[in-house]
Amino acid sequence: MSYFFSLLPPSTEPLNSRQHRLPSLNAAALCPLTYVGGMNVLSISYAPCALLRAASRRVATAATTTPTLKVKDELRFGSRWLSKSSAWSISNNQSSPFKERITRTRSVLRLTHRCPSRLSRRTIFSASKSNIIRQYEYLPKDYRDNVGLQFSDQDLSDEDITHIFGRGFDATTGNHLLRILHGRRVAGTLEDPAYAESTAKFPPQLIDSGLKYLREEVPVNELLNAGLRAEDELNQMDQETARREAQERRDQGIYDESTDALLDVPDDPVYGRSELDKIRARNIARQKALDLAAEEKRLAREAEQAANGAGPLVKAEEGRRAITNPKVAEYYLKAQSDLQEPPEMKAWERILPSATVVVLVLGFLGAVAMVYEEPMPRYRLLRDISTAQATVGTVIALNALVFLCWRIPPLWAFFNKYMITVVATIKPATLFTSTISHSRLTHLLSNMLPLWFVGTAVHEEHGRAAFLTLYLGCGALGFFGSLVTYTMRGWLHVTSLGASGATLGLCAGYFWDHRNEDFRILDLAPDGLKGIILLALLTAVQIAAFGRTAKLQVDIASHVSGMVAGILGIEIFNKLERWRDGSEKVASANEVFEVSVRGN
Repeated sequence: MSYFFSLLPPSTEPLNSRQHRLPSLNAAALCPLTYVGGMNVLSISYAPCALLRAASRRVATAATTTPTLKVKDELRFGSRWLSKSSAWSISNNQSSPFKERITRTRSVLRLTHRCPSRLSRRTIFSASKSNIIRQYEYLPKDYRDNVGLQFSDQDLSDEDITHIFGRGFDATTGNHLLRILHGRRVAGTLEDPAYAESTAKFPPQLIDSGLKYLREEVPVNELLNAGLRAEDELNQMDQETARREAQERRDQGIYDESTDALLDVPDDPVYGRSELDKIRARNIARQKALDLAAEEKRLAREAEQAANGAGPLVKAEEGRRAITNPKVAEYYLKAQSDLQEPPEMKAWERILPSATVVVLVLGFLGAVAMVYEEPMPRYRLLRDISTAQATVGTVIALNALVFLCWRIPPLWAFFNKYMITVVATIKPATLFTSTISHSRLTHLLSNMLPLWFVGTAVHEEHGRAAFLTLYLGCGALGFFGSLVTYTMRGWLHVTSLGASGATLGLCAGYFWDHRNEDFRILDLAPDGLKGIILLALLTAVQIAAFGRTAKLQVDIASHVSGMVAGILGIEIFNKLERWRDGSEKVASANEVFEVSVRGN
């Protein structure tokens, strides 16, 4: 079944036969060493992470970026707001340690940007059960550090304050301190020394006690909020710099249309900014902060590995085996791609060539199926078995051969180019070759076992040519459906391989063809199940996974496309067979009529 995406760390196994997230964006960039079990699994290759970030940044930015609006008295970034005069705006002290730390994160914030994740999705129309603010995006414009934010629906009692801070601390002071600390957690200024004045009179032990209580009772993603604030301050610094440079150019009589014109654009006096623009800006900012946190963790992990001494030749992701053989590591590196980002192509430029090839090839196979006749027994090589078993067995053997070839490191570069369907650098031929390509034994068995039982039944009813046409057609159309789906969604890093679409297409077509007949499977249903019920169960499994492609790492688009192709294909062959049978009956009747006329 087709595989989908997950980070593929280096492994001594080739890429699996499902869809893989491909940072390297070229078929050659796919690491041929991973597999995620299941019907059709998606995974990401081992190519450099910078490549994946570059691809994701291009896709996500093109789909969601919102222009920054500037006015004379106020700077706005997405839906977040930084007042120049607010107590928590960026400090003018150029030697501030916090400001230096923020500046150092500029390159990381700009480099890391990926497709919107589950954390960035938010329901527009939802009712809040509490007025407690926990997210930086919803920080009030009138927020002040010395006032803080409400951390509870009501202030704590003297007994509660004593329990938190100890004796000698009254409820008014304790609640005030907790409000300040909670406000800093939301505003992202918890570790900023520029705001220490409001809490300078409190000992560090009391501040730690207050933070401990708040972190237990009012969970807040402090790292995310700090990252969002850092991004806002960086944007403010950039725009102030651009404003100064533009003013200097104006003073010198130089006008830069790309920069100066932007400074003169006012807010819409009637409609202002739309709520959708604000939501989009918040989502982009949140994702950037998450990317920053992930990048910091990665850098920390790499630093820890470097401190522990020399490691393997090729670093492995967590939970994956590293390549320790120098020769294997060399073949692995040769199989990677040099692309840093997906090629600049329009959607139709990726889809139309593949659609043309699929139509031509399937048209040719259909024409052959109409005139093909089974060979006579004396011309067959394997006379002791049926033609159905011989044909399906040959297809399974070919899949097994390709599976074994994935274990040969010198073939990785070739297989990465021509045995995997890559959305970013699509090759139309791979829509057919990927149908016989598997890199994990469990994936191979999950596809070949149903193919043996259902494939032989389809072969016996419709013949060898029809079976091969359905097998290749369902597989190719399944991958073509994935190509269209992920191209339109902007998931250019996705790759796919495996016979999932072909096998599911044959099963769906066979059950549809026998939808009113009973099937007994391991005596689970004494009276059997109708074919239409089995088809419904097969479809329900795919529908249940809809919308969770990335989480489940299953290429649902390939599955569904293959099943639809199988049902349509079996109907077409049924009509062609009825038409051919009718033509033969007419021809036979004409011959009988001619013989009778001659006899008279």
